[in-house]
Amino acid sequence: MNNSLTKFISYQHGINKLLDLLGKQHPSYLNATTFQHRLQENINYVERYGDNENYRSTRHEILYQIDKLALENTGNNFAELCQMTPIQIGESSPRYQEAVWQEYQEPEMSFIPPGSFIMGSPPELDANAFEDEYPLHIVELSAFYIATTCVTNLQYAVFINNTKHTPPEHWQNTIPPKNIYHHPVVNISWYSANEFCEWLSQLTQKSYRLPTEAEWEKAARGVNASLFPWGNQWQDNSANTREYNNNRQRTLGVDELPHAISPYDVLNMAGNVSEWTSSLWGRDNPRPEFPYPYVPTDSREAVDAPPNILRIIRGGSFLRDKRYARCACRDKLFPKSTRKDVGFRLALSSVFLR
Repeated sequence: MNNSLTKFISYQHGINKLLDLLGKQHPSYLNATTFQHRLQENINYVERYGDNENYRSTRHEILYQIDKLALENTGNNFAELCQMTPIQIGESSPRYQEAVWQEYQEPEMSFIPPGSFIMGSPPELDANAFEDEYPLHIVELSAFYIATTCVTNLQYAVFINNTKHTPPEHWQNTIPPKNIYHHPVVNISWYSANEFCEWLSQLTQKSYRLPTEAEWEKAARGVNASLFPWGNQWQDNSANTREYNNNRQRTLGVDELPHAISPYDVLNMAGNVSEWTSSLWGRDNPRPEFPYPYVPTDSREAVDAPPNILRIIRGGSFLRDKRYARCACRDKLFPKSTRKDVGFRLALSSVFLR
């Protein structure tokens, strides 16, 4: 996990725990909330502009004051309060599985800094570009986080057993086969992926969601329009596509190709499974109703669009050849549909506390 993200989450966990211990009637509660706001403001600046000596110095002073307040009023230092424990999940699974998914650890996330990137792929630079991938254009994005891997079968099993949601059709009732525990969960509709995000958001009080297709593309290729997450040249054995699996037609574990990594340390963004995004394609299957340039305010990010409007999926899959594994390639699927090569990964806005 991104080191700064890990620290920031633990700081916020610690100060929330401190506030709970103090209670609203405590004389130091107001001071603690002031420190909380100052710390959150500092974190927001870091996420927006990057860390520097001034921000670090201010943050250290705030943390010193919080530590002093915690020791004086609770007997614990702030570092102790920041120690995070796994989220407790109800024991509703078969006895032999309880040790596996009794507790849920949040997914590892990579920080994607704010700023512009080049989106799309024109035919004069990429012979494999599809018509819906151009014109090439610059998109400005706020900072965000994206999961380093897709949601796995094991992670999804915790959700299933906690909510009684309908499991994917290829599972053995509510239990995924052991040999695919750490493979991306597939046969998941767009609606089910969103329900998972909402469930995890309620557990963690962080607003997990699906990435937009612009966020997905920036996380996959960086700012300089690389054709693949690792660069402009295709690399054999770097993506689980038809070329890799010789038509074995199966997923790989989310960490089985660790060298196939994006500029932001994100794995498996080429091949393995296509991934749901929040973005709309439109009703017309051959041509997008929401063409490029990407404009986030033109209703293409409408969460409540009807089910007869296609949603964007990205990344190619084990059923597709390498042309579909290019970072700029856009595919689509109806949100109620499920496929054995479509899964999802999580995103998180930079100000991640709800």
